[in-house]
Amino acid sequence: MSAYRGLPLTNFFKKEFPLTGSEKHLTHVFDSFRYRTLQVEITTACNLDCTICLRRKLERPNRSLSLSDFKRILDPGLFRYVGLHGWGEPLLNRHIFEMIEHARSKGVITNLTTNGTLLADRIDEILDSGPDEIAFGIYDPDLLSNVLPDIEDFVGERNKRSLKFPKVYFDITLYQENRDRVPDLIRLASDMGIEAVIIHRLFNLYGVDSEVECLSAEDEKDLFKEIKKVARFLKIKLYLPEKHSYPCLIIKRSIFVTVDGKVTPCTYLPEEHLGDALQESVKGILKSRRYGDFVRKMKRHPVCGKCRW
Repeated sequence: MSAYRGLPLTNFFKKEFPLTGSEKHLTHVFDSFRYRTLQVEITTACNLDCTICLRRKLERPNRSLSLSDFKRILDPGLFRYVGLHGWGEPLLNRHIFEMIEHARSKGVITNLTTNGTLLADRIDEILDSGPDEIAFGIYDPDLLSNVLPDIEDFVGERNKRSLKFPKVYFDITLYQENRDRVPDLIRLASDMGIEAVIIHRLFNLYGVDSEVECLSAEDEKDLFKEIKKVARFLKIKLYLPEKHSYPCLIIKRSIFVTVDGKVTPCTYLPEEHLGDALQESVKGILKSRRYGDFVRKMKRHPVCGKCRW
């Protein structure tokens, strides 16, 4: 699975948009949450079987999104940013570079999130296609060590070409087992010329791996205090999870479309179908009563009500 499952950086607007009443939930929700990130799952295939990955529980067949369906889903008037990731490794989709080029031609910022294992043979193709950002997903530092030489080569080739983009990020899923290694990962990122480190919490409400534990609130607070000092000293950008709220930042700033075109409110709700982007516009789905009802009721949702991601 590609690492992110979360929000990209460039559409993290600081302004909040609280809901003001159920009578306005149709137009208000859409107008407040517009120009969000479109997260598109371009494949369900993956070459890894990570212990923390929801993909293990979904039991879906391997398939890839076609270029024509990607073009049908993308609405440049609605989305300023598209993230090519989901419950699969995006570099396994043979049309990925055409997708990036198409999005860029429409003025849409592009992000690629990858586990990095296929990077070595695709460096030129990635740089030639011109994504704005690339994030390398990290949850196991030992697995990272296998792809570090390729990431270094990628950054080196980008710099050799005097390219400002793509910006390169480490995207770290935080949990108990890797907690003590996070400060060193930030130091490593700085040494490699990585632009930023993104930290997000483990999402384990589905119990994908019973042995994986989230950090306690107190332990997380202590760690965040420590790594903020490290990042400040190294002058590397560090993005930490914000305080959870309802509607959450995921809902306010993104929408997820599965490989078969199903529109869902969040990558962690891949079976919460609100519409079909191959049959109707995503804009129409976002303006629908069913979407507005989901937003209003999400605090009582069996998954959303327990989430602190």
